[in-house]
Amino acid sequence: MTSPISSLLSGDITGFLLNILYLLPAIVIALSFHEAAHAWMANRMGDPTAKNLGRLTLDPTKHFTLFGVITFLLIGFGWGKPVPTNPRNYTNYKKGNVLVALAGVTTNLILSFVFYLIYFLLIVFGVENTIVLMIIINIVYINIILCFFNLIPIPPLDGHHLVKGFIARRSQKFYFAYMRYGYFVLLGLIFIPRFISIIPNIFTLYLGTMAGLVLNAYSWFFGLFI
Repeated sequence: MTSPISSLLSGDITGFLLNILYLLPAIVIALSFHEAAHAWMANRMGDPTAKNLGRLTLDPTKHFTLFGVITFLLIGFGWGKPVPTNPRNYTNYKKGNVLVALAGVTTNLILSFVFYLIYFLLIVFGVENTIVLMIIINIVYINIILCFFNLIPIPPLDGHHLVKGFIARRSQKFYFAYMRYGYFVLLGLIFIPRFISIIPNIFTLYLGTMAGLVLNAYSWFFGLFI
């Protein structure tokens, strides 16, 4: 499947609309569950900030920015509204930071497994509706991608919460630079390879490899039941 922007630029309006149809449900589900999971875990750890602001919900309108969704659909990179938390409210600061960070990515991985199960059952029972199958497999794929993308240890991605304590203990100077400039480093790593073809896109390689490994594992596991 080509990207929506490629279809649009080539004048393939039908392909563009089909790509939007395939991707939009995946983005809505993946981002809504991801952000709601952060809010739920933060509340469990003693911080009701996100809950009080109405973020403990699967309502996508509470988690999305319009521009973030549009860029996600068109160029494959977007974002939702970060869930506000106050770590000082956690009953256990270190544990809370880690669990809240992991809640979103773990939820995405679970969703990918559940929807692969649905996909597998549809195939087993002979469902041949291409649109339905494409929507479901995209839900699987986008959830896997969102999971492993957010595990990258660069601010503001969730993965940086898993290593920032270690970095702070080793070098306060580097820690402040890491927190201040991480966002710009992230954008550079994403967009520079798009404009300078000789620079390898490490994110594409990493995410493609991880998605392939997970999908192969799912295929092997469910293949045991055929």
